[in-house]
Amino acid sequence: MGIALCLFMLISYRKNLDRIIFLSMMSFFVLPVLATIYQALAYSFSLQCLAIVISTQIMFVMDTVEMNMRFHSQQAAYEKARYEAEHDGMTGLLNKEAGWKHMRKYFDRMDSHDEAMLMFVDIDDFKTINDTYGHTVGDFWIREVASQLRHIYRHDDIICRYGGDEFIALIRNTASEQVLETTLGMFFQQLARASEQHGQDVHCSVGVCRIAAADGASLGTGSADGDAIGSVDFDQCVAQADLALYETKRFNKGTFTVYNYDRSQPAPANIRA
Repeated sequence: MGIALCLFMLISYRKNLDRIIFLSMMSFFVLPVLATIYQALAYSFSLQCLAIVISTQIMFVMDTVEMNMRFHSQQAAYEKARYEAEHDGMTGLLNKEAGWKHMRKYFDRMDSHDEAMLMFVDIDDFKTINDTYGHTVGDFWIREVASQLRHIYRHDDIICRYGGDEFIALIRNTASEQVLETTLGMFFQQLARASEQHGQDVHCSVGVCRIAAADGASLGTGSADGDAIGSVDFDQCVAQADLALYETKRFNKGTFTVYNYDRSQPAPANIRA
């Protein structure tokens, strides 16, 4: 029964063990079982041997449990460290580096049929908010905007804190103007409601680069520099979304401006650091 218990535990923890360790631990069962059968048939059982085997089994069980606990503890520590390295401590969103990495990976896989929207979201006059109400209130509004963005958009969309009071979001698999207007309308309404509840004038400006699917007439085999017509350049999208945000903040704060991405144009120098 003791050997059966140890075997059950070893099989249960198989996924946590290297192949060599697993095979060596399996040998623990083969020789004792064969020796026990031979001894029972030839000499009858020995109390001393039984005591030794039972003691060994107890040590085996305790070592296996401790090994499994250590494995899960190390795995939890690794996951915590990875989460902290990729996420912003204040908002829980992806930080700039991790968000950039995920967005670039998505853009690298895009083809002429894929659609997306890249957005810059900025809290208007944030320095004034800090100077008027204090940095604690400013931090509250950063968390509030992050929470609303996370609530409005889907789990598989990529939202990160770009830095300070600015966020960037990649809305994947859609370039629908209706979706954009509906979601940003909800965002502005919820922010206005929260602003009214706290008696503070807080609003955001948004710049959007809209990437629609390329139509058949615009597709070709390639351009002079070797890039396929209809491909999407991440840096160009970032630059256009940034320009759209600049236009919004300059002429009509608290709203949004949309630039449509032109797949046929070469990427300009990115104005973002």
